[in-house]
Amino acid sequence: MESILITGGSGFLGGALIVRAISKHWKVFATYHKHPPQFDDVNWLPLDLSDFSSIQQIFQYSNPDVVIHTAALTHVDWCEAHQCETKLVNVLGTEILAKLCQEHNTRLIYVSTDLVFDGEKGNYSEEDKTNPVSYYGWSKLEGEKLVQINCENHVIARSALMYGRPALRGTSFSEWLRTTWAMGKITPLFYDQYRTPIEVNNLADALLELASNSFVGTIHLGGSQKIDRVTFGNILARILGVSADLICKVSMKEATNVALRPQDVSLNISKAQTLLRTQFLNCEEGLQKAYET
Repeated sequence: MESILITGGSGFLGGALIVRAISKHWKVFATYHKHPPQFDDVNWLPLDLSDFSSIQQIFQYSNPDVVIHTAALTHVDWCEAHQCETKLVNVLGTEILAKLCQEHNTRLIYVSTDLVFDGEKGNYSEEDKTNPVSYYGWSKLEGEKLVQINCENHVIARSALMYGRPALRGTSFSEWLRTTWAMGKITPLFYDQYRTPIEVNNLADALLELASNSFVGTIHLGGSQKIDRVTFGNILARILGVSADLICKVSMKEATNVALRPQDVSLNISKAQTLLRTQFLNCEEGLQKAYET
């Protein structure tokens, strides 16, 4: 039985990966920051990515064949306001992990983000120039560079915006909408910001497939549909039986965020569709799978 270490196992993507990995008979080690989820068949390990000795200890204890590195500081505005902490965790912590993977001949799957792009063109391929407009995007791009430099057997998986239900903990864009609507509150959604959202279990399947094959390099993982947030919200509202009157259309130019947001970071997933068996869902398919079952 091969062993896998999932950093950020108590998070939204980490939980989906754990459930999927167990079903595929991996020996699973997973990290948490403060409180481990109550979930069996997992070897839970505490990890503080700003404590480099902690990274070494969990690596030596788990001795994994594969690492899927999902743990990071991800709140875009928080990262903009706390750049030193963000660099320590997202950049330097990733560098230590990459060096350990190289030292122990371990395959590393690094989960990056579509926010490494500036959003000026959309439909970004793996060969397009990166140019993040936020500190969070910069920190993930620096992580990419350090993975490339320090670990030969690596995959940089740039993920689009995730949605769906949490398997263990965490939340998502669709869950925020669902819970807000359940309270009868109106949600302001952008009609002029575009992503290629991916259902979290769909993403987990693609990442675990990458963990088991020989591909090395950068790959884009997103849904098969470019979509704005209003249209996404309308699909979810219909599936949930919620009135579309709870959606308020606004322009992203009206937003007052600490960090800049790109307008169109839709991903071209042609490479993933060619290389992987995983079928990438559009938003209708993904939301039905998440909320109608």
